Amino acid sequence: MRTTLGRLLTGLSAALLLASTPALATPAAGAEPAALPALVPALAPMPATATVGALASGRPAKVTVPSNYVYNPKLGALHDYCTFAPDEFPAPKAANADFRGPCARHDLCYAGSASQKSCDKALRRNMFQNCEHWYGRFNPLRTGCKVVALTYWTAVVAG
Repeated sequence: MRTTLGRLLTGLSAALLLASTPALATPAAGAEPAALPALVPALAPMPATATVGALASGRPAKVTVPSNYVYNPKLGALHDYCTFAPDEFPAPKAANADFRGPCARHDLCYAGSASQKSCDKALRRNMFQNCEHWYGRFNPLRTGCKVVALTYWTAVVAG
């Protein structure tokens, strides 16, 4: 996603440079206009999980609860988000980072045919992604969230 955003910014910079250069912005009568497509690199398609708001803020998209997930603790450990860990990072005086999406995806992964190791790695990655979604790069809560996520992850995979 960063590569796509970088390409987009490069393309926009080239377009703005082209538009602000008088000799290039208004070609002389009978002259061919500058080839903008040659200046702007091709953009890769946007990932399906990315949202416009997440891209605009520079933060990754929130990992959400899949629509096919059934939350019902009476059905067992694969239906209760993260069994041995709370479902969110309790941020002091700020919004709490939500871990239900990563936990639900972890449950579905365990119920599927993927290896336990790959499911556990995905859980950690998704929890970190939600920390990055909720708290900006320079927000000290981001680091605290990741420490708590790693603690929760350890409790879940040990259980």
